[in-house]
Amino acid sequence: MAFALLKPSRHDVYAFIDPRQNLKGAATGKTVLVTGAGTGIGKSIAESFAVAGAASIILAARRVDKLEATKASIAELAPECHVIVAGGTDVANRESVEKLFANLSEVPDVVVSNAATSSSATVAESDPDRWWNDCDVNVRGPYLIARSYMRAAKAAGKKDGRLINVSSNSAWRYYPGLSSYSASKAALNTLTEHLDNEGLKDGSGFRSVAMHPGGVLTDMSDLADIPENIRRLLVDTPALPGGTAVYLSMKRADFLMGRFVSSTWDMEELEGVKERVVKDDLLRSRVIGVA
Repeated sequence: MAFALLKPSRHDVYAFIDPRQNLKGAATGKTVLVTGAGTGIGKSIAESFAVAGAASIILAARRVDKLEATKASIAELAPECHVIVAGGTDVANRESVEKLFANLSEVPDVVVSNAATSSSATVAESDPDRWWNDCDVNVRGPYLIARSYMRAAKAAGKKDGRLINVSSNSAWRYYPGLSSYSASKAALNTLTEHLDNEGLKDGSGFRSVAMHPGGVLTDMSDLADIPENIRRLLVDTPALPGGTAVYLSMKRADFLMGRFVSSTWDMEELEGVKERVVKDDLLRSRVIGVA
């Protein structure tokens, strides 16, 4: 029988995950890389880590102008934070991702794979190239980022890296016309579990988590031609996943690694059911009814 461990209750940043309040200083001294950092969710995540005390933020995306805008915003919010702009980064391109990590002066403590794309069409009416491009960006991208991150960390002898893959509840909830997005995010959730298990087994302490950012209206939402009935559900602020990402980067969130976490859940309430999550191995992609 299906049950709800927690119900969505948060639509904006709140004290428990606010980098200005409870999480003040939570990222002190850390180096954080955020992909898709030029707009919307990625921009807010980068800002949140900066406000939480990150020493250095690496902003990666294709458009330099958008990244420069994020850099300017961080300069106002946290002027002591060092910001590096890695424009021209195509997460779905192996050479581009490998170049990104090769050019870094140090291996990040936290990497947030946020870059994503989506198109909207039935399978019969879809354009195959556009459909597969969604999968390239949403699955191949995080895979390439994770691969380069793990290899760079191993080469540098760095342990305890943290990878946050920005996923979606579309991975398990049916939204008509979003087959490419849903399928790619479902794959991302499974990839995240593999990454976390590999990090535990190889002794690197590399941990990974899949995070649903909530229903946030972004530039990508506009590109996806989302139906109005779904667009009305996009009521969450970019600051919500920003604060949630900072929380998930902390040691206290270790019990959530390898799992799917929604930013719309209250993280303090989630800590309250920690024992059940661990004991029953919840918040993972599974087929109910199969032994």
